[in-house]
Amino acid sequence: MVSLNDLFRHLPREFVDRLYRDFPAALAERILQGMAALRPVTLRVNRLRATPAAVREELREQGVQTESVPWYEDALRVVTPGVRERRMAELPAFRDGRIYLQSLASMLPPLVLDPQPGERVLDLAAAPGSKTTQMAAMMGNEGFILACEKNPIRLGRLEHNLRVQGVTIAQAVRADGATIGRRHPGEFDRVLLDAPCSGEGLFLYGRPASYRYWTAGGVERMAALQRRLLASAWQALRVGGVLVYSTCTIARAENEDVVAWALSRWGDKVELESCRLPAASPGGFEPGGPLLLDLLEEAVPAGTGGGAGAYPAAVQNAVRILPSPDMEGFFIARLRKRG
Repeated sequence: MVSLNDLFRHLPREFVDRLYRDFPAALAERILQGMAALRPVTLRVNRLRATPAAVREELREQGVQTESVPWYEDALRVVTPGVRERRMAELPAFRDGRIYLQSLASMLPPLVLDPQPGERVLDLAAAPGSKTTQMAAMMGNEGFILACEKNPIRLGRLEHNLRVQGVTIAQAVRADGATIGRRHPGEFDRVLLDAPCSGEGLFLYGRPASYRYWTAGGVERMAALQRRLLASAWQALRVGGVLVYSTCTIARAENEDVVAWALSRWGDKVELESCRLPAASPGGFEPGGPLLLDLLEEAVPAGTGGGAGAYPAAVQNAVRILPSPDMEGFFIARLRKRG
């Protein structure tokens, strides 16, 4: 087991100091210990091309044992020792689009958004496509997804993944997400903004590259970008529609502060709803499923810890996913646009 002293020596000092300012010591240490874990490979079965049972049997025949994830039938965890992403990427199931290698925490924002067949959905920062393809599968390839990416190289990866995964309802476009709201005001039933961020939730003690380029200034620059993107996402959302804002970072500046800014800016036009998973049903999913806070031991209310009183009470409806042996660090907020 990696000691806290080892973590203190390796992770950026400013990052560690800020953790202890933002959170009670026990919670800060839980976050740090989660960054010492070697997480298993996880994947999502692509329902547009296969079923979980068929994929599990195919992988078993190729020497890869998996186990199901209780809260999401399409998610599988690889349990065969020594099997990592590179091995999985060589398998026909990956090459032919029956699976997508995706972290468990990354699967949560589309589930909280809960897009329905026939709806118009905006994925404002879509590349490389994990969540776009997941939403298309949840919608049964019925409806429309506008998938935006500013970087041309990342856009190419997005287009490739859409093709491999058999997605036919998504239009991938090269665009600055901050301009989409002006170009498509009120056009979308649901919007996913999985925002660019400082990536603190991805820090791993054993992978120095995961935190090598982190700076405190970078956090502030990301927070400013996130506000611009959220304003654009909000403008693109129709009245009555739902927006999910998510990041893979720990920083309050990129999470609670951004949500509090939205509540202040839009006032009674925005409702911050509880984060739930869709309820399973014979036909697929239904709204009103279990709360993330009740379902996942890694989930804590946003605003937990030092300075929590600085936020509106509604901020606690958002959820922080703490890094753990199973999960990356994530933040998820679900906002509804009122008339």
